[in-house]
Amino acid sequence: MSKPQRVAIYTRISKDRKGQELGILRQEAACRELCARLGWTVHKVYPENDMSASTTSKRKRPAYTEMLRDARDGLVDAIVVYSIDRLTRRLTELTSFLEEQREHSFAFATTEGEDTATANGRMILTIKGAVAQQETERMSERINGSLLQRRERGRPHAGGPRVFGFDRDSGFQRIVPEEVELIRRGYDMLMSSPGRTPGDVARLWNEAGARSPGGTAWSIQKVKRVYRSERIGGIITHKGQDIGDSIYPHPLTRNEWTNVQVVLDSRATPSAQGSGKRKHLYSGFLKCGYCGSTMRVQWATIQGRTFRRTLCHSGQVGHDGELGCGKVSRSYAWIEEQLNAAVEAALQEHRPQPQQPPTEDLTGPIAVLEDRIRALRQRWKGGDMEDEDYFDSLGHLRSDLQSLRSRESAGVVRQTRRVTDALTVWDDDSAENLERRRAIVALVLEKVDVFSVGRGRRKPPEPESIRITPVAAPRGGTHQCDSPSDTPPPSSDRPTGSLLPKQHTKAVVP
Repeated sequence: MSKPQRVAIYTRISKDRKGQELGILRQEAACRELCARLGWTVHKVYPENDMSASTTSKRKRPAYTEMLRDARDGLVDAIVVYSIDRLTRRLTELTSFLEEQREHSFAFATTEGEDTATANGRMILTIKGAVAQQETERMSERINGSLLQRRERGRPHAGGPRVFGFDRDSGFQRIVPEEVELIRRGYDMLMSSPGRTPGDVARLWNEAGARSPGGTAWSIQKVKRVYRSERIGGIITHKGQDIGDSIYPHPLTRNEWTNVQVVLDSRATPSAQGSGKRKHLYSGFLKCGYCGSTMRVQWATIQGRTFRRTLCHSGQVGHDGELGCGKVSRSYAWIEEQLNAAVEAALQEHRPQPQQPPTEDLTGPIAVLEDRIRALRQRWKGGDMEDEDYFDSLGHLRSDLQSLRSRESAGVVRQTRRVTDALTVWDDDSAENLERRRAIVALVLEKVDVFSVGRGRRKPPEPESIRITPVAAPRGGTHQCDSPSDTPPPSSDRPTGSLLPKQHTKAVVP
């Protein structure tokens, strides 16, 4: 079998608290040394630092997925890892990997010398994979047992983000008196008669100069998140089960926390089915031109007329951590029409190019190997070769032939995969196609700043009332203005490589 010329090195370490990547660098050095001894050529390294591969981890491994995809497409013909537990600690994932190797015929090696070319080698590899999985599961059992014992003694879990009312890095053992006072005042407001709302509590905390743990202004949802946290009631849980009360101080008592839940539940309304999905094409892309907060898109009925509008909500937190200014409220239909024209014009200029013919023709080398196998078979049948020499030579030739055929198949697959015409997808404006159309918008537009046009207007808005920032625009590459009346930049200032065509940005983008 020919030596692999496009070797992938996969490195992984579960925890790297300092972020220095020393572990994966050591693994890479050992793998490169192995490739040098074997005469293999390293093509690409797929590192994953601070990434667990155990059965308890729910995080996806993008580098691992990319490496397997490249192996399927024939972009790499061998994979090298430091040890099998660096590749995976899941037996099912290891079995799937071995099936992928058998199907796509790429080589595999570790610095510990595992061999997947024989049945015994695969068996030993599977046993090592089972041992690696057992090790992680036993470690998880010990950790869970220790955590449960800690909870039963009234000691809360010290990890997780900071909760308002508790001192940072104290492991929820110390409270901040000023924040506790605000939580107590908010509790009294929610329990008063007539009852106040979480919005009133948010205004109280903002007026007092308090900021959320993230350093931003308080909103209704952030206030609810504080009072929904079981930590402020001193309640300790383990895997969703109530274990007991914390031995450390906390802002509210258990009974007070329960009372708040009743109030919040009484104000909550069940969400309609599918309410969490996007319903409007450009929701999330529209930004207030004055404060930078993300604008909402919703249906409104005013004076008997129902229409869609986009608005800057005064309870929405902007990019600077402050609440929205509430200065902009616009009809959504005109904005959608302008942006549809911009996206469609961009797609017209970037139609997919026709597929190029394959650059690698393996027909000749494959025919040569097939002729050699036929000649070898004739010599063996004629008694000119010993059985041992025949089967040894036949194995090498078949291995080389299989490698060439895999490369040829990968090339055919790449050529036959059609690039979907984005304009065809864009023209389908059905509700089922909304997410695909939003994905196309994300390739063209970074954001759209929307400015107010004033009240009582009867004529259509000026094009300068919105400002489009293409995806390819560098920071500071678009014109920044304090009001829509500022002078628009010339069309020559359009960033190079922008997906938006010149004739459209000149008409719409100020």
